[in-house]
Amino acid sequence: IHTAPEALPPGAGGQAVMKMFEYGSKVMAEKRARPGDDLASRLLACEVDGRKLEDMEFLLFFLLLVDAGGDTTRNLLSGGLLALMEHPDQYAWLMADLEGRLPTAREELLRWTSPVIYMRRTARRDAELAGQQIREGDKVVMYFGAANRDPAVFDRPDVLDLSRPENPHIAFGTGPHGCLGQHIARIEIDAMLREVLTRMTAFELAAPVEWLASNFISGPRAMPLRFRAT
Repeated sequence: IHTAPEALPPGAGGQAVMKMFEYGSKVMAEKRARPGDDLASRLLACEVDGRKLEDMEFLLFFLLLVDAGGDTTRNLLSGGLLALMEHPDQYAWLMADLEGRLPTAREELLRWTSPVIYMRRTARRDAELAGQQIREGDKVVMYFGAANRDPAVFDRPDVLDLSRPENPHIAFGTGPHGCLGQHIARIEIDAMLREVLTRMTAFELAAPVEWLASNFISGPRAMPLRFRAT
């Protein structure tokens, strides 16, 4: 694998990327030798306009899949559990019919926690948004938490309502910038919440929550809990 050194993050970040590339290269070699019914095998076998993914394209896809799915899903689960502890009435409502109510609850927890804080885009042409002039080439920042509490879109936006029927949140982005992994993330969230909420009860904080020192990803860095096994 050949990649320009300047294309990699410096320091520990760059080392972590190279470690993931090393791991991804082993996955790539294994799946080419012994393909199976899994995502990596399908990615390596697929063709677009008669062209398969090059090695670096697969590795970058692999890196994005592991990294993006880890941060956001993990922080939704920890932040969502904290929200349930802070709103015992909503926790009780959910547990009264966990399987039936989990889909709407999951979407409301996504809206409420908004694990990704912002994304920056570059305007491709002049535009006007809510009276604000935006010029071609301007950098525009979208804050997901603010959009997910927009009173013009959501009824009682500052209230956690796990039964919220209409929930057009954009925790996974929107339009052409929508997260490709959002369907897998929803399956992961449901699976984890189902396991945690059916096997543990009486949650309480064992120490204050420590939040990530980040203006890009929102979530607890550490959240020690006490609970009882069901």
